[in-house]
Amino acid sequence: MSDGGMTRTLVALHGNFASARWWVDLLADPPAGWRVLAPDLPGFAGTPHKGEISIGSYADWVQDWLRAQGIEGPVLLGHSLGGAVALEVAAREPQALSGLVLAASAPLGGLVTPEENYPVLELLRTTPPLMEASLGALFPSRRPANFADLLADGANMAVTHYSGNARALAAWRVDAAPLAGLPTLVLGGELDPLITPDMVRAQATALGTAATILPGRGHGFPQEDPAAFRALLDGFRALLDGFLSSLPIS
Repeated sequence: MSDGGMTRTLVALHGNFASARWWVDLLADPPAGWRVLAPDLPGFAGTPHKGEISIGSYADWVQDWLRAQGIEGPVLLGHSLGGAVALEVAAREPQALSGLVLAASAPLGGLVTPEENYPVLELLRTTPPLMEASLGALFPSRRPANFADLLADGANMAVTHYSGNARALAAWRVDAAPLAGLPTLVLGGELDPLITPDMVRAQATALGTAATILPGRGHGFPQEDPAAFRALLDGFRALLDGFLSSLPIS
């Protein structure tokens, strides 16, 4: 793990129907002391995908990517489906991470999509106005300046992922026990109907921490209010530095 005088690496994992371009504000203006990296997960934004569609397979990919990049002791930031991926990676190797940031993350017990909603998910592939309305609803306070790019990337997701990712989230769950002791920041949006404030608070309780709910923001709160999001990351870095300094020297 890095110490307080060194730059920390923050790896940002996007959610469903998303891409690395959801993090353009964070990449362009990272919090002090952070190096921010944001990969496209396989099958998103036109990237290739092979094998099964599952949170476990995405976690495999992230672990391979971290090794290939030579990244040690990162903080993982996961949004929505990306939160499930981050949790899966963290539960496998908590000692390999410096911390975890969960932004409107899928719950620890998975996220079930009602069966009647699956035809709508498939309809998104061929109905651009429906895709625009669905993504736009994630940003109730304001659409990001690069919304057109986010829309294009969402439409360029692999056809297998529309229903496949919902099935993957329904089948996935993670045990909170291996995460005990890993510094974790749990965040949500007050107006988020997908990952509700109650779900965020329940997740935080299970992880032994408190939740922060951003007022007047929705599922896409990191993009709706990048400045507030950076400020929360600044505070988390201070917590990490204090946690590290409290560890016994061997």
